[in-house]
This record gives sequence, structure tokens and C-alpha cells, in this order.
Amino acid sequence: MIVLIGPVLFILLILFAIRQQMRGLAGWKAALLVVAGSGVIVVLSFGLPIVGFRNFG
Repeated sequence: MIVLIGPVLFILLILFAIRQQMRGLAGWKAALLVVAGSGVIVVLSFGLPIVGFRNFG
């Protein structure tokens, strides 16, 4: 389930950053938003399964 949600979150993040930039957000702030959001998505995509399977087997 997390593997399927990850790409959707990336698309939504990029669309959100584009929308914010059209509203007047500076380009570097939009890029920082994408970098920070991508980091959160990566941590969720890899961190949750690692924590979940830590005591498995």
C-alpha cells in the first residue's frame, strides 16, 4: 500500500509546489518545499516498513 501511495504523494507535492509558485512563492522556496516534502515521503516509504518488519521472524 505504501509503495502505491508514494508516487501519488510525489505528484501531489509537485502540483502543490507549482500552484504555490503561481501564487507568488519564490522559486527557491518552491524548490525547498519539494526537497523537504520528498524527504518526508522517502522516510515514510522506507521507514514504516523497516519499523514494521523489525521484529518479524
